[in-house]
Amino acid sequence: MTELSLQQANELIDEVLRVARDRAMPPLAVAVLDSGARLKAFQREDGVSFLRADIAQAKAWGALAMACNTEQLAQRYRQGEVQQGFIDALNTMTGGKIIPLPGGVLVRNDSSEIIAAVGAAGGPSEDDEACVCSAIESLGFKLS
Repeated sequence: MTELSLQQANELIDEVLRVARDRAMPPLAVAVLDSGARLKAFQREDGVSFLRADIAQAKAWGALAMACNTEQLAQRYRQGEVQQGFIDALNTMTGGKIIPLPGGVLVRNDSSEIIAAVGAAGGPSEDDEACVCSAIESLGFKLS
């Protein structure tokens, strides 16, 4: 499995923030975790609330933990009590590390292996995710 380099992680963050600025979004926090869920790179824009750092990392962590983008976790959560209970149980098991909101996206290499995840927080969750997806694709990585 090819690992994401620090340079690539920083390029992903830079591109997420560039897209967010183009969209006139509020300040963001962006985290890149490697395939083992270890923090590879992180930036928090001026003016973003302090909790957004944890939210961005939790979105990326949840994507890696469940091997799916957090938009899928959000969809499951909206399905009703059984799925809400499942996600709530996962959250309890992991000490609150899973946030079932869009904005945590897997990064895949040319062989479709998961090599990282990017999480963004600060704007509406759907917009956070759109910025991350745009950055991943523009740098030549695969989303799924």
